[in-house]
Amino acid sequence: MLIKKGWSFCIVSLPNNEIILDQCINKIQKEFSGEENYEIIVVGNIDLEKISNTKNLKNLPFNEEVFCLKIENIIKAWKEKSFRRLFFRTGAICHKKNLAAKNALFEKLCIMHDYIGIEKGWMVGFKNLAENWDICMNIILNFDGTRHRDWLVWDHPAVTNGRQVGAGACLLPYDKYSKYMYISGAYFCVKKYFFLENLLNEKLFQAEAEDVEWSMRVRKKTKFKMNQYSLVKYLKLKPKNEAPYIDTWVENRKKIEEIFKNNYLDC
Repeated sequence: MLIKKGWSFCIVSLPNNEIILDQCINKIQKEFSGEENYEIIVVGNIDLEKISNTKNLKNLPFNEEVFCLKIENIIKAWKEKSFRRLFFRTGAICHKKNLAAKNALFEKLCIMHDYIGIEKGWMVGFKNLAENWDICMNIILNFDGTRHRDWLVWDHPAVTNGRQVGAGACLLPYDKYSKYMYISGAYFCVKKYFFLENLLNEKLFQAEAEDVEWSMRVRKKTKFKMNQYSLVKYLKLKPKNEAPYIDTWVENRKKIEEIFKNNYLDC
């Protein structure tokens, strides 16, 4: 199939999420007003009558219960007193994202959850960015305007050049790069050809570090790109008692800034 120049927005959603999903879609429609080289793919069982603007919108229904046979299912089945839990699970976000990518028409994919909103100037920002990227991140803000999980390191080692300076997981300055990068699964941009060659691991479900596994796999094959011209913002407030606001992430950020300040090798 011929891949066209343009953008495919691949949105993961759930039944009864139409209110926030509609906000997400409207922001895309507004940003791409007058444009035709885009599409919006929503994977999930949604009520299209509750979506106010369906231009270039394609819905891929999805059975939220996916067959999955794992030892962990026994514990969940026992806790929930559900025999069905032994063989079926919800939270198959890797299946959803892979499905959207396989059905996408355009060369650039924006893979996102339904609580993400692209802000004014997003499209121009990407137009101003050189095309030499496979995976690209841009600025991500929480609903209150604070920086969230965008440009990150995940597993920076505890020792660098014999010194105890490892940073672990933390936000990275936008102008720096590390071979220990991590891309959050909530939002990222990727070229279709690259993603189809490096699909998400469908054996992993939501909250099973599926984005960590993917990041560690693909960072060996390409260098991530940071786009400081474009911005997305959450349509709901993400908790302030979790990363990147928790003490360990804040302390790790100080360490990583020290690492780059002193030009330690193996960053």
